[in-house]
Formats: sequence, C-alpha cells, structure tokens
Amino acid sequence: MVLAVFMVYGQLTRNRELHALESAGVSLLRLFAPAIGLGLASMVIYLAANELITIPFNARLTDLRRQKIERRQTSDVQKRQNLYFVGEEGRVFYIRELSSDGVMKNFEVSELGADRSVKRRFDVAEAVWRDRAWYGRDVDVRTFDALGDEMLEHHDSLRLDVIRETPADFASNSRPVEETSTRALRSFITRMKHAGENVAREEVEYYYRFSYSLIGLVVVLLGLPLSVRLRRGGVMFGLGLGLLLSFMYWGAIQTSRAFGTSHVISTALAAWLPNIVFGTFALILVLNVDR
Repeated sequence: MVLAVFMVYGQLTRNRELHALESAGVSLLRLFAPAIGLGLASMVIYLAANELITIPFNARLTDLRRQKIERRQTSDVQKRQNLYFVGEEGRVFYIRELSSDGVMKNFEVSELGADRSVKRRFDVAEAVWRDRAWYGRDVDVRTFDALGDEMLEHHDSLRLDVIRETPADFASNSRPVEETSTRALRSFITRMKHAGENVAREEVEYYYRFSYSLIGLVVVLLGLPLSVRLRRGGVMFGLGLGLLLSFMYWGAIQTSRAFGTSHVISTALAAWLPNIVFGTFALILVLNVDR
C-alpha cells in the first residue's frame, strides 16, 4: 500500500498535477481522501480475511501435510498421547491417551490452590463421555490438607463432575496459535492465566491480531505527505523510501513483540506501541502537509 501511494501521488507531484488541482481550490487533504478510505477499508478486510480465511486454511494446510505429504494414517477416531491441558478454575490435566470419540485413559486431574499447591488429585484409569458428562472407572481421589497429609478414596466407578470440559474443548487446545480462532485463543489465555501459567506469547499474538489491521492505514498516512513533498528523485526514489519505511515499521513490530513476550513491557503495549509511534508521526505529517 505504501508503494502504491508513492507511485500515484509521487507521479502527480512530479508532473505538477497537484499544483493544478490546488490552484482549482482542491485541498491536499481532499486529494488524500481516496487513499485514506482504502486504508480504512484494509482494516476491515484484514480482520475478516484473517479470521475467515488465513486461520482456518492454516489448519487445513497442516491437515493436508499430515495426510497427503507425510502419509500419516487417518481414521474417524483420532488419538493423542501425553496431553497437557489447563482447564477451568485452574485444573491441570495430564492425559496419557485421548480419543476423539470421548475416551480418556490413564490420566490425572489436579486441583490447585491459590499458592499453586495441589489440593486434590484424581487418578483415573479410564473415563468415557456420555450424556454430557464424564464417567470414570477405577478412580483414586487424593485430598491434601495444609500440612500435605493425604487422604485416599477409591471408586470403582464415579461420575467426574469435576471435569467440565467436553471432548471438543480438549481438541481445541491441540492447534498452534496461528491455527486458533481469536475467540478460542482468548478462552485459552483466560484459562491459562487463571491457572498461573505464562501466556505472554499468546497474549501478544492476540493483541497483534487487532493492531495488525491498522498497519495499512498507518503506512498510507505516512506515505501521503512524504510523496507530495518529494520534488526530486522521481518515482524510484519514492519506492525506495517506501520500502525503507516498511522495513523500519516491520523491525519496530518485531522488536516490540520480543519485548512483550519477555515481559519487558506489557503484552498490550507491545502490540500497539509501533502503531502509536508511527501513527502519531504520520498524523503530524498529514496535518502539516499544507504548510
């Protein structure tokens, strides 16, 4: 988009067509309106395309790679092994085998207290999902008091009301961030934070999904005043300047992302800081372009 701005408005400037339009009473801000409108439209297009096209097709690409390229065997029932999952209210699961048809084998569920110590633990040989609940077989329930002393209860069968997650909830946790919808990612972050886990990387990615949508508008606002101020160098100079601005912007984004992931700054600020800096600079240039 920044290259397109330099191409169009740079040519108008070089051929002195902008002077003719200004002599006719058309202000530069009015001439900038179509480009700014496209920048605003790019925000909506990006958000919709990312959620409806990029994320689901990333997931489809992964499945295609597994099935067609790596030739992995597939069936109606998918099995996963050694799954670590953080559920609601800080419950931590370690599942040695999970089937997509709603069967868990040899798993542990730990309930953690505010100090991250285990208050209660369920050791289950097998659990089956039916009638919207999990039913366990050969269940050991261990309860720990403040001194760490253990009380053991054994059940041949038990309805596991402590597990509120459905088989679909466990499956949604299997995708990497770039294959997870924004809504599912927000839910995952909430659960993990409640359990005291470090989710800085996921939080930065979540906020960036919204801040990225402004990049098109910001680079347009940066390019417009610079393109009409160029009197020498022609279009090629404008293209080079546009590329330089883009690389600087991208470098700032990656640097800020690293700061957020390593907790140097907050995750929300890490996502929005490049837009704030470059956006403020762009607005100053646009508002002073007639001077």
